[in-house]
Amino acid sequence: MKKLFSVILAGVILSSLAASVSASYDGAKVADVPKVPSADLIKIDGNMDDAVWADAVKVEINQFNVGEENDTHGTAYMLWGDNTWYLFYDVYDAEIVPPTEDAQNNTPWTTDSVEMFFDFGNEHADLVQQFRVDCDGWLSYYTEGGADSIYGPDAGQFFGDYAVVMDKDGYNVEVAVNLEKWGLKEGDAIGMQLQINDMTAANETSTTAVWNMAQSLGAGSWDADLYDYVVLGGALEVPEEPADEAPADDTAAGTTAPTTADAGIVAAAAVMAVAAGVVLSKKH
Repeated sequence: MKKLFSVILAGVILSSLAASVSASYDGAKVADVPKVPSADLIKIDGNMDDAVWADAVKVEINQFNVGEENDTHGTAYMLWGDNTWYLFYDVYDAEIVPPTEDAQNNTPWTTDSVEMFFDFGNEHADLVQQFRVDCDGWLSYYTEGGADSIYGPDAGQFFGDYAVVMDKDGYNVEVAVNLEKWGLKEGDAIGMQLQINDMTAANETSTTAVWNMAQSLGAGSWDADLYDYVVLGGALEVPEEPADEAPADDTAAGTTAPTTADAGIVAAAAVMAVAAGVVLSKKH
């Protein structure tokens, strides 16, 4: 009986180790996105609050995709919290082309705009959700395959809040996306692509230049199987006032929690110990 128990235990430990090693994604991990402790810290007004966004994940959007290449580019900053995804776009666009009503209602991708493509869960299951905000504050939401295709104010139901501000170099977009529908939580992965659309002129011969977030695998707008991904990380640490307490004893101070790597070593040692126990049992 003891021998059987030892063999079963070893199998369980080995299975756990194998599961942790086998979890992988096609794209590269960008970063753990910090969680803001309170939504009250972020005011969605299109103006960057350095105190809020200082710890955000920062990515460059400068990989040219299609169209007529020029100097347009941008930087995106990402945070999350309270079932909300927060994103700030700082777009450099030397020539803002005012969107036409026809383009906004029929071909919103042919406007100066920013887009967010999310593969919630990082499952590569052709379920990408597309969110767009143009330089005039016009919204759109689209799901891969066309089950949802909503342009204009009605798309606002998928946005927590948003704001667009013009500046001398282009425009800023600050947006909150509601994550509640997808039930995401800390530790979950999100495959994603960020994009900037740039109109070169407001006429029939104009072209739209497209830039994507720099990708390790060269993903385009809808290539979910090639998206890089982010992980919903832990809460930002808020500095605390030093506690006026006596220092802990040396033993307590020298004790630290095992890291992920330590845990793997401990597990491996446990497997070896169990295996040794099986051999000894056999000898007895």
